[in-house]
Amino acid sequence: MESILLIAIGAVAARFGFSDAALAYLKPSFQPILLIGGVVLVLLGGHGLLRDDRGGHEGHHHGGSPGVAWLLAVPLLVLLLIAPPALGSFAAGRQGPITAGSDSGFVELPPAREGAVDLGLRDFVTRALQDPDRSLDGVPVRVMGFVVPDESGDGYLLSRFTVACCAADATAYTTRVVGDGDRTADTWIEVTGRWEPGDDGDVPVLAADGATVVPPPDEPYEY
Repeated sequence: MESILLIAIGAVAARFGFSDAALAYLKPSFQPILLIGGVVLVLLGGHGLLRDDRGGHEGHHHGGSPGVAWLLAVPLLVLLLIAPPALGSFAAGRQGPITAGSDSGFVELPPAREGAVDLGLRDFVTRALQDPDRSLDGVPVRVMGFVVPDESGDGYLLSRFTVACCAADATAYTTRVVGDGDRTADTWIEVTGRWEPGDDGDVPVLAADGATVVPPPDEPYEY
């Protein structure tokens, strides 16, 4: 039974390490490690099966595992067939606010493309909340994220997770989008607009000039 579980765990790890499904859980740079680890576990499990089979033929049978123990493999088989999605609006809506602070170490904004500066949501939110030089003031920006319903009823929230290692340490950076009506939760949107300075607590406001529904990116997290 232990060998079968090793093979199942290794197969799951190898599958995620070999495909983009792993990007729902961890940084791309960790995929090779996950793949190698999965292959090693499969080889160890296979070696264990051969050893057990050889021992059985030589008359050294130690009894089987309880039938219920096979249920441990069910979640692994499910993961092989159905990969859970990346973190979305449910997780973002249950995270506490980003703590605002003061940071003078922001680099110069990149050059504009088609009339707006492309920014990650983390960069936009931290500049809006923490940049004493107000580098976003009056600057048209373009950001992308998924929709989180806003209970205040004023527009919607746009969010995207940043991970340092994997989904376990993910932090959602969120802005409130106004001027674009309502959107369906977890829809990915690219919004062009301007930061709207004001006393908005821990969620900056982005006044939309335009918004477009886009496909979910291959890499759902920022790094």
